[in-house]
Amino acid sequence: MDWQHMMEELDGLCAALESGEQAWALARAEALRELVRTENEGVDFKAVVDNLLDGVYVTDGNAVTQYVNPAYTKHTGIQPEEIIGRSVTDIVAEGTLFKKAVSADVIRLRRNVTGTGFIRTLKGKQIHAYVTGVPLFDRNGEVKNVVVSVFDTDSLRYRVTEFRNAMQAGDAVQIVERFEEDAINPMVGSDPSIQEIRRTIARAAATDVTILITGESGVGKESVADRVYSLSRRKGKPYVKVNCAAIPGNLLESELFGYEKGAFTGASKEGKTGLFERANHGTILLDEIGDLPYELQTKLLRALQQKEIMRIGGVKPISLDVRVIAATNADLKKKIKDGTFREDLYYRLSVVPVHVPPLRERRGDIAKLVKHYFFEYCTKHAHTVTVPDEAMMIFESYDWPGNVRELQNVIEYMVICSESNVLDSKALANYLGMKVDPEALRPVSLHSALESYEKKLIETALSETGGVRKAAAFLHVDPSTISRKARKYGIPMTEA
Repeated sequence: MDWQHMMEELDGLCAALESGEQAWALARAEALRELVRTENEGVDFKAVVDNLLDGVYVTDGNAVTQYVNPAYTKHTGIQPEEIIGRSVTDIVAEGTLFKKAVSADVIRLRRNVTGTGFIRTLKGKQIHAYVTGVPLFDRNGEVKNVVVSVFDTDSLRYRVTEFRNAMQAGDAVQIVERFEEDAINPMVGSDPSIQEIRRTIARAAATDVTILITGESGVGKESVADRVYSLSRRKGKPYVKVNCAAIPGNLLESELFGYEKGAFTGASKEGKTGLFERANHGTILLDEIGDLPYELQTKLLRALQQKEIMRIGGVKPISLDVRVIAATNADLKKKIKDGTFREDLYYRLSVVPVHVPPLRERRGDIAKLVKHYFFEYCTKHAHTVTVPDEAMMIFESYDWPGNVRELQNVIEYMVICSESNVLDSKALANYLGMKVDPEALRPVSLHSALESYEKKLIETALSETGGVRKAAAFLHVDPSTISRKARKYGIPMTEA
């Protein structure tokens, strides 16, 4: 039964009741109920939930446990008989099975609630859990049930990693059908290098010159290309992104330039339109251009110089109007010396060079990036996490070999896995593999910092010179100053 017929039946029932035909209305209502029941026959909703891979925990409106699915038992080791019929409030108070529960908050707040906490596993270990509770309301608007989905955060992290790896492999070619400027990773920061990149983009975007974007992996080269496109006159026209390193060399030529029907064994009977043709009148981004096979570099150079391409097996050149942006993390000048990259192609590509520096070279922007991405991921995952000063100092002292991309991944993981609403500095340091004591990074006053530095200078001078007078000469102060401050800081000294 479709919704239109359902509404017609309900309209008929209303009309019958209004006219006093209660008997007829009762009969129709019974028939309608039977029809709805028949429509739902064969759908065993419990069987569906029982076969989900993620844990499901259901309570009633009083936070009393009603049901857990097998996946919940498998992940946590908690058996149904340990919790069915028990209030989650009592279980949390007991503290042996799990130490946090969102069900009571869902009932109190009457909305979705997300949280993290520990759950005991079958082997007696503890796992971090990421949970989301959703209220189900009855006809009177009261919370009838709470359905909680439970994820092991280590498993969730593995899924995210696998998903990103799969996406990376599948995104060798991306045809941007609809360009969303809001989706661009923002060029957050006030470092002079970032300001210069913004100025270069603003000047070059309005032209059709080729642009070569260089920088380490993860610095945001694609974001620079996106901004060039969004500010160009070609905005709204085709935008094709190609990862040259992710496509096998023997397929890359046919992907870029296409082929005529019957051009080679296994070729499509209709031939194939290449990516340059698909980008006609628009923009093509050739990412990882440094991995382009040498023999293809000649064909790309011709496309740039003559503004035309030749399909594999073709006899007639195809004229194109395409703006080319290239990007690479390779040292192309070194590749030129090694004979693996054409010098003439390099100069044709780098009419406007843009170098994006690694994050470690613009540490002043790290705090801005941290604040930006914590806001983004806290909003995304509905979990507020604040960053204390000592944690921010850890972010700023780490070298970030994976650059902004690594920073994003770390922040998202910390938002998901944080037990509280304040980021654990020690957990962050451990996750980054940093052997530091977060307490030692706790900010001090300027006066304390200056005294600490002064004490260290005097200790070093005394140690290297062997006496007060020589230390005073070394630091260009009076010996009495050294004596007075050494006594203040408890530094042993000799008169030499």
